Amino acid sequence: MPKSQMNASKIEDAAAMLLPPTGVRGEARLVVADGSSGSAGSGWWADRLVRALCAAPGRSFHSGDALAAVAADAALGWPSLRRDLVASAAMGPRAWLARVRTDKSPAATLLGLRLLPAPRNGDPGVVGEGKWQAVAVGDSSMFQVRSDLVVASEYCQKRVPPVIRASSDDPAQPPNFQQGLWRDRDVFYLMTDALARWWKRRADEGARPWQLLDDVCAVPEDFRAWVAAQRANRALQDDDITLLRAECGPW
Repeated sequence: MPKSQMNASKIEDAAAMLLPPTGVRGEARLVVADGSSGSAGSGWWADRLVRALCAAPGRSFHSGDALAAVAADAALGWPSLRRDLVASAAMGPRAWLARVRTDKSPAATLLGLRLLPAPRNGDPGVVGEGKWQAVAVGDSSMFQVRSDLVVASEYCQKRVPPVIRASSDDPAQPPNFQQGLWRDRDVFYLMTDALARWWKRRADEGARPWQLLDDVCAVPEDFRAWVAAQRANRALQDDDITLLRAECGPW
């Protein structure tokens, strides 16, 4: 969901998924990114990043050099877009602001999850544990829930979180890597920062935020109505909101 009073085309979050064909044992990927509002082209950049990571070699989920190469490839279109942005705003009343916003390349946080199929252990009827790998730069977050408990998470509490930029003007921020195992009926929740902060507050209060999200996220209209209500109650920051929910099952 975009910010209040904003058109959906203006959202600066992005999400992408890669799923194996039905009946085929293969890996799945889920990726979310949150573009920084302080720079021009941030929504474009977030979208480029999630698509690039979905299509990247698997080592991008556990190698800093491989992830840097993914970002560099995704950024190839930035110089051309920057020229277009500057040119389109050159004659406008706020041309000075456009120049300020394009002085720095767009920035985004990024979180990607790779789910690998469980081995069959020689018996087609046996389902074991599958592996997962996660890579994160910034405050987009992931929570793994099993039997109504969070068993793994990726959550950044820095006031100024690291970001990935579309140029090498600033030093590259080191990504955070995690890995673990998933089981049948585990659920992974990936989300951008505003929803992650809501989740963390609810969890710290002893609530189970995943149960509430399960109730409202099955139908898009219900999720939009819930977000609007939470914003009205000041329980949720008025920011772009993205949620991906993946429930694991037999592969």
